[in-house]
Amino acid sequence: MLAIFYFSGYIYLREMISPDDVIYKNRYVWNRHKNDLNKRKHHLSFETASLVFDDPFHVEEFDEENSIIEERFNVTGSVTGLINNTLVTVSVVYRGDLIRFFSAREADSQEVRDYYEQFREYLDGQVED
Repeated sequence: MLAIFYFSGYIYLREMISPDDVIYKNRYVWNRHKNDLNKRKHHLSFETASLVFDDPFHVEEFDEENSIIEERFNVTGSVTGLINNTLVTVSVVYRGDLIRFFSAREADSQEVRDYYEQFREYLDGQVED
């Protein structure tokens, strides 16, 4: 399956799904070898990391540095069930109805601050009402 992407004034044709890809819950997609590598490097599977999208307070930021050919985003959120309620950041692109994973890791200190700042803003808005 091929997809056409328009980015920075250029049109790109890219394969959406390759033979090494896994489609998970009809919403997420990743390369099975990349998932194995991520589990070894960060001790976090893409299956578990996909739970960040279930967090209603997840924070999504544009990843300018890695958006060479298509727009990448870093999404930070809570993954229920991880020890100490660890926040996770995933690097993704949106391709049609699918979310393609490139990496998943524990959120860094700035991502944690951004997440809790957004959460506090939400709570402050609830208290003012």
